[in-house]
Amino acid sequence: MSRPPTTRRTLLDALWHGRDPFADPPDDLRPLDLQGWRSVHPFLDEAVTTFRPGVVVEIGAWKGASTLHLAKALAAHGVHGTVIAVDTWLGAVDHWADAALFAELATEHGYPSLYRTFLANVLREGLADRVLPLPLDSVNAAELLRLRGVTADVIHLDAGHEEASVAADLRAWWPVLRPGGLFIADDYDSLGGRFPGVTRAVDAFCAEARVQGPWAQGGKCKFLKPL
Repeated sequence: MSRPPTTRRTLLDALWHGRDPFADPPDDLRPLDLQGWRSVHPFLDEAVTTFRPGVVVEIGAWKGASTLHLAKALAAHGVHGTVIAVDTWLGAVDHWADAALFAELATEHGYPSLYRTFLANVLREGLADRVLPLPLDSVNAAELLRLRGVTADVIHLDAGHEEASVAADLRAWWPVLRPGGLFIADDYDSLGGRFPGVTRAVDAFCAEARVQGPWAQGGKCKFLKPL
């Protein structure tokens, strides 16, 4: 039985047919722009120090601030892991509904160019050897990882904020997480908060799956997949 892909090289072969998306970068890299939300959080640090993950999947990368925080933590603690950053880089409902967030999508000829910002941030921080982007929607990305036999030790979900989309993401990614693995969800607030749909979806999923948690702190929650 073959081992699941765990190194960046094997992940490249499995997900990118061996082609490195960071090869031959453009000459006109954008300036460093790490604007984000809760990109530094105790749960993210704990994910690295406690679980020492070979594969971290982040669903909803935006400009890459939390992706890069995770990558830096892996390097700092001597963990030979890779962060797979899943995003369409087209924005979600709230990014299109809010004028200020819409401007961050940096549309060119009627199409968002946010991925160029993400690419530049990873390269300027010198962490291309720790990060692997996957420009797919969440459900298709999860299906690709299952198809290729990729399992995650840690998953960080920060994609859509509507209850239905969060529920769909949880169902799609749960099979990708290894038994005993850690799942972290952003924008969780037991009092409702700005995105109550996130909390409702997570609570319903945890009850149905009979998992340990969720435990909440500072706008994120975490729970474990049973062994």
